[in-house]
Amino acid sequence: MHENAESDQLMQLRSEIARLEKIIAALIARAETPPDQLTSDFGVFQATVLLEDQVRSRTQELDLAMRELEASNRALHESRAKFQAIFDLMPKPVALSSLDNNTLLEVSRSFADFFGYCPEEMIGHSTGPGDLALWADPAERAAYRAEIEANDGKTVRFEGRAKRKDGELANVILSGRMVTIDGKRFLVSEFHDVTEATRHGEYLRTLSEHDALTGLPNRLLVLDRLQQAMAHAKRAGSQLAVCYLDLDGFKAVNDRLGHQAGDLVLIEAARRLSSAVRASDTVGRLGGDEFAILLPGMTASGEFDVVLNRILKAIGKPFVLDDDVADGVSASVGYTVFPDDDALAQTLLAHADQTMYEAKRAGKNRYRRYGIEGSAAPMIGPGAPG
Repeated sequence: MHENAESDQLMQLRSEIARLEKIIAALIARAETPPDQLTSDFGVFQATVLLEDQVRSRTQELDLAMRELEASNRALHESRAKFQAIFDLMPKPVALSSLDNNTLLEVSRSFADFFGYCPEEMIGHSTGPGDLALWADPAERAAYRAEIEANDGKTVRFEGRAKRKDGELANVILSGRMVTIDGKRFLVSEFHDVTEATRHGEYLRTLSEHDALTGLPNRLLVLDRLQQAMAHAKRAGSQLAVCYLDLDGFKAVNDRLGHQAGDLVLIEAARRLSSAVRASDTVGRLGGDEFAILLPGMTASGEFDVVLNRILKAIGKPFVLDDDVADGVSASVGYTVFPDDDALAQTLLAHADQTMYEAKRAGKNRYRRYGIEGSAAPMIGPGAPG
């Protein structure tokens, strides 16, 4: 921008010098003309000499200005080279862009490498859709700009998703600062690739919230979903069943066939329970052979009966293992209904657990509702344990 203006100025100076040199040559030629071909007007001669002195003086001034301009250009080129070297050596990817139209003016080598381009392929192009499309979601770019303008021209730790040349997405954290040059706004952006860290964090969170054997939500995640389901039930005016299930006859499987067979029964039981409920329901393993089931969005007790009978029927089928069959396994279920039972999440689970033991004492392979005496409903069907 400044470099182009100085180049134009240099061309103008050279043009003016050339013009003045022509004038000087013409004056010298006039001075060398034989006297008989000239007028004897002394005033003309005097004016010519004076003009020649002025022209020579102006030419010297222009020569000096041109030398100074050339020195300034050399210094500018050296400064630009130093800037580019420092820019390229930045440890994190950095880019200079127009804040208003997203055009990239400079990019560090690490910035171009990250996106899979050469710097020359990026400079002069827009980061938006229809061009480089470096933002996975254009709305994130708009939010990034809005945050910078709302925070005195800077922001740190803005989370976004970038899209590489090959289409691969990456999670990044950006820091940006706005600078104004000649009334135009520019943006210096630096980002840090956190894709692997994000994946690792998600993996650790999955481990911390899910049962390692069955892959079901563990107690921590069950309680979190229970609290969310309770809040939704209050807003929607619906009912939520909180169920506590224990496998009858599971200890006998472990004693007769071993713990490896017991693990296979638990894995299959988790699959059957998940298949017996809706996608919006939650099945979790609380430990051992105990499971929690959350049934939100119910409007009548008859809906609970349908789901719970389906669960008892699914668990009551024989478990075919690698080298044997585990039969005699059933389920005892205790449940409570929120907001009829208007208690805290942990208390709801405790009430369901307490009622599950009542179902076991009543004969197993049945369910019982908290606070309703004699509500156990036995599973009836071929092959169902008695």
